[in-house]
This record gives sequence, C-alpha cells and structure tokens, in this order.
Amino acid sequence: MSLVQKAKSTALGIVRNGRPVAWTPEWMRLGNLLYVGEWAFQGSEEGRRVLSDDKQRESLSLFPELRDQLSVTRNQVKFTDKRVMPWSGEKPSADAYTSAEIDGPYIRQMLLPNSVIVEDPVLQQSNSMVINVRRGDYFSVAANEKEFGMDQVSYVRHALRASVEANGAPDRFLIISDGLDWCRAELGPILSPYAPADYEDGDVAHDLNAIVNAPRLLISNSTFSYWGGYIGDELNPGREVIAPWFFGRSWNNGRAHQLRRNWRIIRGDFY
Repeated sequence: MSLVQKAKSTALGIVRNGRPVAWTPEWMRLGNLLYVGEWAFQGSEEGRRVLSDDKQRESLSLFPELRDQLSVTRNQVKFTDKRVMPWSGEKPSADAYTSAEIDGPYIRQMLLPNSVIVEDPVLQQSNSMVINVRRGDYFSVAANEKEFGMDQVSYVRHALRASVEANGAPDRFLIISDGLDWCRAELGPILSPYAPADYEDGDVAHDLNAIVNAPRLLISNSTFSYWGGYIGDELNPGREVIAPWFFGRSWNNGRAHQLRRNWRIIRGDFY
C-alpha cells in the first residue's frame, strides 16, 4: 500500500465512525449470512447491519424480519458507516461450541416470525431421518475439495450405524442434497437395508424446511446444515442431530466449532 493509499485509508477511518456494516462478499450464501446476521443482532444497539446484494436478499427473503431489520443494500449504506468484516478476526478456539453463541432470541425474533420455514407436525412426529449432504462446489472446485472434502460415504455409514444402535432404524429416509444423483448411486446401497429412501429435489425453502423439521437429522460439514440444526432444535428440542467432527482443514486441526454439545458428533478416519 502506497503512502497516498495509507493516508486515504486513515482519513476514511476517521470519517467513517458511524454504524458498523458487515461488508459481505458476493460468495457468501445463506448459511454464512445467518451467522453474520447473528453478529448484527448481538450488536443491534450500536446499529450493526449486514450488506446484502440482490441474490443474497433473495435468500434472506426466507427470513423477512432479518432481511428488513438488519440487512441493507449498497445504496442504503451511508458514507460515514464503518465497513467491517466480523468473520475475519480471531478464529474460535478448539473448545468453542455454538451452544452459547447461537441464542434462542435471535432465532425466535429474527428467523422464525413470518418465515416460510414453519413447523411441520406431521414430519416432526414421524420416525423419519433427513440426511443433508452437501456436494456442489465442495467437490467441483479443487481448492474447496482440498479444504472441505471428506469421505461422505464412510461418514454416513458410520453415523447411521451409531444412530440405529442408539435409537433404532428410522421408518424412512429423506435425502436433501445438491447432488441427488450422487446420493442415489453412493448412499442408496447403505440406506436400503434399513428403510426406503426418498430423494427430493426442491428449492432452498423446501430443503431448509425439511432439515429444520426433521425428527432425526444427519448433516454434513455445511453452514446451511448447521442452521437447519439450530432452528430445528428451537422448534423441536431434544430431537436427534448427527454431525461430523470435521469442518475444514485450515484451522482447529479440522475440528468444527459450529457444533452443539447435545448433537451426536461423529469422529473417524474419513476426514
């Protein structure tokens, strides 16, 4: 950075002393946006807001209170607003869990009111298991696969065995994924000895609704999955949630910090 750029940055830092606005990059999807929204909720007294472009606002439309109260478009950002990146600070410690951070008030006040993600008593009261597997850019982009890729077949096999030993076999499986063809080919043979499986191809609202209302939920290392876990725990406390110990390889020796203590955490050599 040149001296002129440093001077300009310093001057802007002095002038921009208003409300903090999380300057979210375009790559941020719903799961990450919900974490940033929780940051804004925790600091609502100082006016924290989340920047969202058209695509991000479309996904936030699932949660209209969060979109309308805590997010802003670029033309709503004031010149004096601070541009901040709250996700780029110190990484969580190896002992961190989200139990203390993802609080009920945020979910109840910002996510559930007027949301299309509603309670489904028929699904909640069944003995179905929803399995959410993220494929997509986790495996189509080399850098992402290096960071987040895992042996999902071995993980699901191990997780399912642990769940059945503890709670018996489910009556059916509902598979939610952005790679349903892969799931049919690779997971189908694992699931069929236990129960029939339905592979549902839906939009984001459909997928999140299924994950939220699952009476038994098996998720992968995805922020979208985690939020399905958090919101569903608020609606249906005590349900079974199974998650991998692993999230990504760049810190914490791979250990996910987003997990809740009451979830069934699966370790193994498939990470």
